[in-house]
Amino acid sequence: MSCRRIMILALLFLWAVPVAAAPSPAVPLDSWVYPALDKLTGLGLISSSLQGDRPFSRAEVARQTIEAVESGQDQSVPAIGRELVARLKKEFGQEIHEQRDGAEHAESYFKAVREMRFDYVFRDGADSSYPGTNARQFALLSNRDGLDYGENHNLEVSLAGDARWGKWLLADWRPLLRAQEDGNTGIRLLQGNVTLGLGPVELSAGRQSLWWGQGRNGSLVLTNNADPLDMIRLTNPTPVILPWIFKYLGEFRFDLFTARLDDDRDVAEPYFGGLRIGIKPTSWLELGLCRTVMFGGEGRPGVDFDDFLTIVGGENLSGNEDTSNSVAAIDVRIKLPFLWNAELYGELGGEDQADFAGFLPFFSKKAYLAGLYLPQIDPSGRLSLRLEYADTGMDTNIWYRHGIYTSGYTYQQKIMGHAMGGTAEDYFAELEAYLPHGLRMALSLDHQRRSIGSAVSEKHYQPALAVEWQCSPQLALRFDYAFDHVENFAYQSGDSRNLHMANAGVNWTW
Repeated sequence: MSCRRIMILALLFLWAVPVAAAPSPAVPLDSWVYPALDKLTGLGLISSSLQGDRPFSRAEVARQTIEAVESGQDQSVPAIGRELVARLKKEFGQEIHEQRDGAEHAESYFKAVREMRFDYVFRDGADSSYPGTNARQFALLSNRDGLDYGENHNLEVSLAGDARWGKWLLADWRPLLRAQEDGNTGIRLLQGNVTLGLGPVELSAGRQSLWWGQGRNGSLVLTNNADPLDMIRLTNPTPVILPWIFKYLGEFRFDLFTARLDDDRDVAEPYFGGLRIGIKPTSWLELGLCRTVMFGGEGRPGVDFDDFLTIVGGENLSGNEDTSNSVAAIDVRIKLPFLWNAELYGELGGEDQADFAGFLPFFSKKAYLAGLYLPQIDPSGRLSLRLEYADTGMDTNIWYRHGIYTSGYTYQQKIMGHAMGGTAEDYFAELEAYLPHGLRMALSLDHQRRSIGSAVSEKHYQPALAVEWQCSPQLALRFDYAFDHVENFAYQSGDSRNLHMANAGVNWTW
């Protein structure tokens, strides 16, 4: 059965599910909420979330918070669990109220500013290039919605707001004002959408970032390393149990989008789309399948909507002709309750796969990612450890590259998948501490090798420290510092450099 048929069948069953919620804005991928939910899941308070498809909507965060509250009534909860649940209840109080009352009681509202962020960023160092693509990026600026900063001093202010009309229509916005020492000053819309609620699914149009996969330092198919895409998207933001025999799939979520990429590339303005399906047949096992495809563009064959579904579903338009550039992956997350809820997770991906055989793809040009998350490494549960490894060069040198779309798997000159790029490997470790009085600290070490197998590979050694203090329910202070020692910079043997980046910020929420 093709992915397209699975998608159509899933939609038919979705509308038979008696679950509906008013549309709700997405929580930004750099929010404190995601590590907090990972922690609560690791403490055993949340078991129904699908962690491989992000961002979560505010309504979905509220649903998980309610689950954590109810689970905490039947078991002993460490102090850190109670603290995180209390913070989530304060920030998502409106959505929790709506979850408990039902979508039929959802009311219209207008919140011009829900959050305001102020950041000072200091940068010292040059960009790195990615051979075989048009991508360039400062190595310490990964997974930041494609944001670039000039040398030395940078200031930025971002606002987030949203409004809803009844229980059907939502608009949200996130403008960003920037001032940089190099004179690059201006305002831009970082993210913004109009969303239509259609029962259990939502149809949205606007600028969004997606993260597909189980990795946390990076993911093979989609991350927020590049700029948010201007897309049309259809998804069920809250996992559901499908009826009939499909109930054995457990929690089910899908994500489908189409977008168009930039014109500053060798094949200008190609189409870009993707499909992800995630299931959770048991509380300890999550499975995901996703595929993205780049097709069309200037000088390439035109496509219509049926062509788009055909390509995303895993078929070429013209027999065996290479009409598109695709990246696909399967991913898994396994919880081990007998090892203090340790989590093993991984992704196996294929670059430029021709088709899908049945439901699972058979990959010939592979990359993979493997991780271990230990949510409780001390009796209090306040410390956690994450180890992650990724490899996009295990048996091929074509990841994120293509013979026709020679600018590569990029948008606005940033890799849309793992920030290390193709033909690379990455070792990542992070020790996270949730201390009393709202203080969170994370110490990490990242080591990357790029262009492995070449005569000269570029090597990065990146220790980093992140600190956040929630000093009041409405105010949080942040500080981050990262250092990068680069060997063979720009693939020039013997050229070693030290790069620095520091970020001090304030968040106000209402």
